[in-house]
Amino acid sequence: MKIFHKTKIITVNDFKKKEQIQELFAKHNIEYKIKVKEILQKNPIDAAIVGTLGLNRIKITYSFYVKKEDLFAVRELLKNL
Repeated sequence: MKIFHKTKIITVNDFKKKEQIQELFAKHNIEYKIKVKEILQKNPIDAAIVGTLGLNRIKITYSFYVKKEDLFAVRELLKNL
């Protein structure tokens, strides 16, 4: 998937991991974009029968996009993360 002429390189759902990737990209002057997506994780028990019981949660994913010419360098950097 491409966003603003960039290619998706990695998707994470851990906020700390997202911060580490951002720091890594900043340290190496890599231009990137982030797409944040919220996913509702529903209770496995049917909500119509029991109700949600407060067990539904929002899961946030962070997708990083980089320029095509930076793909190889970014992959190498992410191996060490």
